[in-house]
Amino acid sequence: MHKKYNYIFIALIFTILFLFEDCASGPNYINEGEKKYKVKDYSGSIEDFKKELENHPSNDSAYLMKGKAENLLGKFPEAVDDFSRSLEINKSYDAYLNRGIAYLSLDENENAETDFSSAILLKPLRDTAYYCRGYVRNLLHLHKEAIADYDTAILINPEYQTAYVNRGNIKSDIEDYEGALQDYTMALDLNPNDIHACFNRGYTLKLLGNNEQAVSDFTKVIELSPNNAEAYNLRGEARMILKKFKDAIADFSALIKLNQKDARAYFNRGMSYIKLKNKKQGCTDLTRSSELGYVEANAELTKNCKATVKSPKKNKHKK
Repeated sequence: MHKKYNYIFIALIFTILFLFEDCASGPNYINEGEKKYKVKDYSGSIEDFKKELENHPSNDSAYLMKGKAENLLGKFPEAVDDFSRSLEINKSYDAYLNRGIAYLSLDENENAETDFSSAILLKPLRDTAYYCRGYVRNLLHLHKEAIADYDTAILINPEYQTAYVNRGNIKSDIEDYEGALQDYTMALDLNPNDIHACFNRGYTLKLLGNNEQAVSDFTKVIELSPNNAEAYNLRGEARMILKKFKDAIADFSALIKLNQKDARAYFNRGMSYIKLKNKKQGCTDLTRSSELGYVEANAELTKNCKATVKSPKKNKHKK
């Protein structure tokens, strides 16, 4: 099975982390730290929050903001520690949510799920916490529970575009292809240029035998990402099924241009040439595919290319 694009979760995490909520008013250190955080000077903001904590060690907001900055710098263990200190002082939604993100980044998925659940208990109408818990539950192979979380996130926010994509990915994994198709279509209605949703919908359409529409989606993917090898491959395969062999040859040729050692691309192009009765070029491609180790090419060489294979000449000995 072809590997599907998985939607980039880390981009959303960074967006969540950068969302700025006003901290409690205080001395200039925390104000300066907030200003530096806003302009992405995370190291500088951490130093200011440290100074604030030296003066006010019970300021939960300073721990919270310091942890957010550490998350964005990839200092996840330090971030977990600061969010935990913040939670000792004040059980806040933000601290649970952000510590969950830090745990997720450390592959501590069970801890992440627990924190996202705690955040939901505090603010049950926040779509982001359901989205994050749905993501981590999928990693824990809790597919039904993950889908339920995305359902809730979408119920709260019907325009949560990435939630549709991720829910579609899970439905595809559990072979609910019609459900996945609906989710990818909703995602593309909200963002027609989402390359992940477009690729995954094309992949799903191809699985369902709707190759014409699959070709359309892969064409869009290639427009957005001209060097997308798998999109060329899948579009070429769909075109072969539709018996559009010239178009398929163009796709496999583009694929070979990207990777001259793609044995499967040579095989598919060779078979397309043979379907067009261009046996010479077809057998050349099948031979190259076989040389690159694509086992299926050997049977097709035997079947289609006997006449083109020259037998070694026998030496005639004079008696």
